[in-house]
Amino acid sequence: MISLLRGRIVSQEENRIILDVNGVGYELQLSGAALNKTKDSSDSVALHTHMHIKDNGIDLYGFASLDEKRLFQRIITVSGTGCKTALNILLAMTAGEFVTAILGENRAALTRISGIGKKTAERLILELRDPLNEAYKDVDLGISELSLSNGGVIQDALSALLALGYTWTEAETMISHACSQLPDIDDLQVLLKFALSLAGRSESS
Repeated sequence: MISLLRGRIVSQEENRIILDVNGVGYELQLSGAALNKTKDSSDSVALHTHMHIKDNGIDLYGFASLDEKRLFQRIITVSGTGCKTALNILLAMTAGEFVTAILGENRAALTRISGIGKKTAERLILELRDPLNEAYKDVDLGISELSLSNGGVIQDALSALLALGYTWTEAETMISHACSQLPDIDDLQVLLKFALSLAGRSESS
């Protein structure tokens, strides 16, 4: 089993790379975090890997950290979710964003990912919520806990911004800034209007 590779990138196309490890070229499909890691590496790079054996060959997936690899391996245990879907998740979201979406039951964020419909989103939440809550209860995910607080208003506001085309990080930042300046965030329309107005000011500055 190949679990880690260190080498030099000799070619790249989108999220696929050829990694030269002592003269042997390995083709890997990378997560978003792994892609970012390779951009910061001018020489050699170390990637944690998951090897998937199938009828017509072997696929290798590369990850920035062991924790990210383990999250990928948790995702593929969900019924009906394979490596392709799991990789799409970690290309569209960071590990922290995905865990927060699962714990906050944010279906809108999940269904925006290629290959995930409503039924798959429900299965992901149902099968991963409890184990991820246990695994990450003492871990700093590096993002705010907005989606886990303030009930449905925050959830609905985040979902609305995602539907408008903002990324998860952009939407969460907008809502966070709005919440810090509004005395009352119980009104969804007021919260959204204020968040969008802040974004407009930022874009025009």
